[in-house]
Amino acid sequence: MEREQLLEDEAAAWHALDEAISATLPERRASEGAVPGWSTHDLVWHSAYWATYATDRLERVHRGEHLPDEDSYLPDEAILAEGRTMSWEDAVRSLEGTRERARTALAAPGDVPADAMEEFLSETTQHYAEHAGHIRVFNAS
Repeated sequence: MEREQLLEDEAAAWHALDEAISATLPERRASEGAVPGWSTHDLVWHSAYWATYATDRLERVHRGEHLPDEDSYLPDEAILAEGRTMSWEDAVRSLEGTRERARTALAAPGDVPADAMEEFLSETTQHYAEHAGHIRVFNAS
């Protein structure tokens, strides 16, 4: 898939996620149930964490750094614990900021290996679409 198409698809998925997040009532943001055991707040931070992970790897590619076959990342429980120390506003700002970094990193000149583009797709576009659906269902309940 070409970068321009990836960016277009990401923008559409982002729009759906942003709408779902914005529609979450303040009193329900920290309520579990968006997915079992997780709140919308948890999903916002979870999405920010994984988009940051993919973005960091893209930025390393652009700096010419070697990417290890497996990078270190936190287990889901640690990611959740970290996110639960943040305010809603901080979690949302983190997601928005990472989104801009991710788009900039993907659009930057230079070669981007197919696996890095696939990781971008997985951790932004597909992740946003998945969790937008979860949040929409939760908001409707």
